[in-house]
Amino acid sequence: MRRIREILLTQYIGAITIGFIFAQGVIQFINVTVQIGSNYWASRQASQSALVGSASFPWNHFILSMTSIALNLLAGFLLIRWLYATETSEIQDDKIDEDSGVPEA
Repeated sequence: MRRIREILLTQYIGAITIGFIFAQGVIQFINVTVQIGSNYWASRQASQSALVGSASFPWNHFILSMTSIALNLLAGFLLIRWLYATETSEIQDDKIDEDSGVPEA
């Protein structure tokens, strides 16, 4: 896993992947919002007759789509945390090296 992390960091593949994940989440959010909104509006316009019942908002499709978007964003944030977070042991090692007592020239 360390080798994969190193490759993703040094070759900018990780940053590109994170960008794609977040872009897909944003595009999917816009797509779902427009699609569900336009379908709901069209069904409300078509049901102007007294014989047709009123259309309810498609909550099940909306919630399922928003869950998918949330999982996309969660994957992006977890990838950021895995790639760019510094480990506490590395920070402590840096402090020990700085406080080694060797005078700077």
